[in-house]
Amino acid sequence: MSATFTNDQQQKHRAAFIEECRQKAWGAACHAEWIGKQLDTMMAEFEKLKAEDAKLASEIHGLELAIDSHTKDNRDKRKALQERRTALAKGMQAISQNMQQGQKALAGLYQSVEASLQLAAHAEGWSWKETETEGSTVN
Repeated sequence: MSATFTNDQQQKHRAAFIEECRQKAWGAACHAEWIGKQLDTMMAEFEKLKAEDAKLASEIHGLELAIDSHTKDNRDKRKALQERRTALAKGMQAISQNMQQGQKALAGLYQSVEASLQLAAHAEGWSWKETETEGSTVN
């Protein structure tokens, strides 16, 4: 490569690059915090659905043990409650999958933060190693 940078140019570009790396790290950290809050909301919703599922399971069990468990009315109630449990299970599964995707996104963002900060630290001491030749500087 024939192009080189003067010391002044290197200082200018180094400062801009370090700022850019730090800005990327800050942006990734902010994004991670936002996803973390979304995960907290999803976890609260999951726990709510889980509690409702446990309540329905208890109701179904109570109806199974009831004296009128053999009646059509009791069977219909159990069937309706079980359908609700099935719907809850689907919702809980969807939330669980979204949470897994969120965790993967968080891991990627935290890696991005670390890489950007490490790159900024590396750039602080790095310089173009070629020697300047007349007429070959880059602006």
